[in-house]
Amino acid sequence: MAFSELCTFGRYYCFGCCIIDNARPSRKDLANAFKCNTINFKQFKSLKKFAERPNTGDVRACGVCNNLIIKNNKVLCPLHPELAGEDLRKRTFCFKNYLCDTAEKYNEWPKEKQKRFLKFIKSKKPDWYTFSMNIEDGTWLKEFTKQWRLAKS
Repeated sequence: MAFSELCTFGRYYCFGCCIIDNARPSRKDLANAFKCNTINFKQFKSLKKFAERPNTGDVRACGVCNNLIIKNNKVLCPLHPELAGEDLRKRTFCFKNYLCDTAEKYNEWPKEKQKRFLKFIKSKKPDWYTFSMNIEDGTWLKEFTKQWRLAKS
């Protein structure tokens, strides 16, 4: 399973990889989807029962997986092995070895560059939506890389 510290940085949980390719859902659509998913999640007595429901991992109209919920003010997948202790995801489009370009590059960098990137992200003061969208689509990777090059020259 692919993973990066960047996927669960501080108060953020990136859900960019939980959106089908080329979908760019609005903040409002995602917030509504997460609210519905969370209400659904609370109806189950256990994580296993939630994972075994007939529509587990279906894609909502906005393009996001119906497993994502809000817990402790974070958007997260309770079926992800980092949270569940084992991998309970059963989605057909869940690419378990996928890392976005930003996370792949981040994992390759030396610790000092990683620390600077995390500081760069913090300086943006992103919310849940801005964090995920800019990590997944590479916007912040491009901006940071440009600044890094300028600082090094």
